[in-house]
Amino acid sequence: MAYQQLTVVLRMYRLDPLCDALVELGVSGITLSDVEGVGRQQGFSTLPSGVWYQSKSHPKVRLDVVMPQTLVPQAIAVVLTHARTGIEGDGKLWISPMVRAPIVVRTIGSDAEACPIAGAIDPSRDFSGRRGS
Repeated sequence: MAYQQLTVVLRMYRLDPLCDALVELGVSGITLSDVEGVGRQQGFSTLPSGVWYQSKSHPKVRLDVVMPQTLVPQAIAVVLTHARTGIEGDGKLWISPMVRAPIVVRTIGSDAEACPIAGAIDPSRDFSGRRGS
């Protein structure tokens, strides 16, 4: 099965409805990061606690999701529906191809094809640094 990574940078207050809609679509394993960026908005000014504050960047949130290629068109529609306000600064969306299926570190993958090194690692071995009993 082919996988693709969907990356979205959007306004923070649009995150929860988008995540809920992606989970409803069948997407799981969403990674979130707080990010800042400089685009066409060219910063902002605000007056918190009586002192003017100016910034060249805007706070945003970045969402990364790896999903089967078959879900990508529906996921794009969900993102455009839930992240778009129509105002400059709504964010960006891009899709990247994945070379191989994601490998679950805890289980060393569930499919030998997804993880060619799975046979070379003993899953019963304790890598925590603790001594066995």
